[in-house]
Amino acid sequence: MSARPGFDPASLVSGVIVILLGLVLLLDQADVIDVRWDYMLPAVLGSAGGILLACGLTGPRRRG
Repeated sequence: MSARPGFDPASLVSGVIVILLGLVLLLDQADVIDVRWDYMLPAVLGSAGGILLACGLTGPRRRG
C-alpha cells in the first residue's frame, strides 16, 4: 500500500472530530466531566455533519 500524494483535508477534519469525541467520552468515563445523552446526541450528530461537510467541501478526487 502506498500513500496518496497531496493533502487530504477531509481525512484530517474527520480524524480530529473523532479524536475529540473520543476524548469527551474518555473524560466522561473517568468522571472528570458529566456528559448526559441530552448533550451527547447533538454532539454525535454535529460530528457526523462536520465530517460530511468536510468531505463535501473537498469535492471529488481528481485523477491525473
